[in-house]
Amino acid sequence: MTFKGVVKNGVIILPEKVKLPDGLEVEVRVKRPSKKDWEKFMTNCVGIADDVPDVSRHHHRYFAEAVKGHVCAKKKRTH
Repeated sequence: MTFKGVVKNGVIILPEKVKLPDGLEVEVRVKRPSKKDWEKFMTNCVGIADDVPDVSRHHHRYFAEAVKGHVCAKKKRTH
């Protein structure tokens, strides 16, 4: 059997419909983002801070918010 899930605070979260017994040994394969995933993400980042005057000083904060938004949007699409 194969299931897709996400990691949240170090715990793998599977869809609610997946019921596994306690103590069951599982194998986890980590999926690396593909080039297509990164291209889509970066395309969505273009222009997000055009109207923000301090973006050059705080770009790391804006980038982190964009990453968080991307992850949240992806979670909504998979549920």
